[in-house]
Amino acid sequence: MERNEVVRKIIAARRPRDEYARFVVGCVSQQLKETYGEVAVEIVRADRGYDSVWSINGQEVVILLENDELKKAKEDPYVLDDKIWHSFRNEGIVK
Repeated sequence: MERNEVVRKIIAARRPRDEYARFVVGCVSQQLKETYGEVAVEIVRADRGYDSVWSINGQEVVILLENDELKKAKEDPYVLDDKIWHSFRNEGIVK
């Protein structure tokens, strides 16, 4: 297992869900800024989890990070990253 994955599992296990969601969104946001420029993101509590509301070079995307996915993050610490990047690919933001 990679060191980063071990660290991620520890963070996912020890942090409240909202903090872990914010941590992941912050990591993805930083990666986007390095390549795509202007990026803003906000986390908003939703009925089934947290909405991550993204603005990337003027394009808005809302991605629901569901409670079940946040629970699964303890075993698969990159499940939220995968969902976010998949959504960006589907929206044509990244290739």
